[in-house]
Amino acid sequence: MKHLTLFSTLALLLSLMQACKSVDLRSEDLKNNKITNSEQKGKELLIAAKLAMGYDKLANTEVYEADAIFDWKGFWLIMPMNTFPANNDNLLKLRYATNSFDGQVEYLEGRKKGIIQGIQSWEGYKVKRRSEELKQHEHDRYIWGLATYHYLLEAPMHLPDAQIIRYAGIKEFDGVIYETVYVTWGSEEPNKEFDRFLVYINPNTKFIDILEVTINDYFITMPKGLQHATARYERKATSIGTYLPSNIIIQFKGPKGMENKVYSIGLDNYTFDTFDKEILYPIENLDYVGFSKPSKK
Repeated sequence: MKHLTLFSTLALLLSLMQACKSVDLRSEDLKNNKITNSEQKGKELLIAAKLAMGYDKLANTEVYEADAIFDWKGFWLIMPMNTFPANNDNLLKLRYATNSFDGQVEYLEGRKKGIIQGIQSWEGYKVKRRSEELKQHEHDRYIWGLATYHYLLEAPMHLPDAQIIRYAGIKEFDGVIYETVYVTWGSEEPNKEFDRFLVYINPNTKFIDILEVTINDYFITMPKGLQHATARYERKATSIGTYLPSNIIIQFKGPKGMENKVYSIGLDNYTFDTFDKEILYPIENLDYVGFSKPSKK
């Protein structure tokens, strides 16, 4: 049975790797212009979600940190997808500068214990164990991972400011009838430069429970069939009143049951403005870019 499951998984991955069509997260009604006032309604829903989850309070902080534990599911752990090698079941510390892509991860357990990897204005760096020697590098996996997890944590704060926002209608999933909002940049239609999001907003709590996403700029080359994932969120109130993720379940393609995952990230012990922001900026004479992203060459 195990061999059959492995064979089925490999066959599925092979077929998806051969897929060449870009994923389009828009609903049929949105694609056919059947939704009136879609931009206004979509933006209103995103702003309401931002306030309901207290992200306006997070915006008033300078830095924050949290403990993180990654839990990879079986077969996926051997795939070359892990942005923080040696993270499985080992405690990490994530530190971020609010409203930016700057941050770092410190290994608190395992074979990499004591090592810090960081990103500052899209430049990667490593702080060596014991010596605290700083070394700049271009390891795309760490740069991509730090920026991506940063955005997944702060997404409700930034989504209302996206270039293209469209209400996409209702979508029932797991017994909840969600309001969905399509968010992207550049063009409403799928394009090669910008990621796309389908945001699932719980009508009872106004919380963002699910983000369905496309991934154009993964740190390794990915065929279009693999450029589609979902983040399912569980949230808890923090000391500042922001409902930040306590668990993020990453799934392949569209939303599925909570037990179906590629990996999950457990997050705990959030603290805010409890360390010097300057530790996130160890590279001297580097221009600050904040929440800006570098243009693609």
